[in-house]
Formats: sequence, C-alpha cells, structure tokens
Amino acid sequence: MTKKILSHKEAALKEINRKFGGNSVKEQEIKYLQALKKFSVNTFEASRYLSIYDPRARICGLRAKGYNIKTIWETIEAENGVKHRIGCYILSSGESHE
Repeated sequence: MTKKILSHKEAALKEINRKFGGNSVKEQEIKYLQALKKFSVNTFEASRYLSIYDPRARICGLRAKGYNIKTIWETIEAENGVKHRIGCYILSSGESHE
C-alpha cells in the first residue's frame, strides 16, 4: 500500500481542523478564517480538509462580520472525473478583526 504524501497546503488545513476542532457555526468560521489567513481556500478544500459542510454559508457569515473575502471561480475535477465549477475564496490582505 502506498502512503499518500500530503501537499503542504493539505497538511496545514488538516492541522487547522485538528487545532480548531468542533462543528458549531462559530468554530467553523474560526477554522475557515485561520485557513484564509494562510491560503486561498476553495469550497472543496474547506469541506474535505476543514470539515465544513457548507463552506458558502461560513463565507457569508464572515463577510457579514466585515471580512473582505473575494471569490474567484475555478474548475476542479473530482475523483470520479466529473468537472465542477467552484468558488475559491481569498481574504484581502491586511484583514484582521481580532
């Protein structure tokens, strides 16, 4: 059996998920915000690596709190070969409400 080597980003997202565990809306927003401070994060990555069931709702919540988060669209290919158009979110530089 070959062990998959995680990319730097995947490993970092998994570490954020471990460190900021929990599934409440507040905890999911905290996880997403911590990730956005380091990387652009698309809906697929947020769902898979941060355990955020509906990433779009968490982005809306962060925007409502005043965070300036941009959306760019990208196409990814799922494991089954189907292509999906998904949002990729970027926290504007210099954002800090803490």
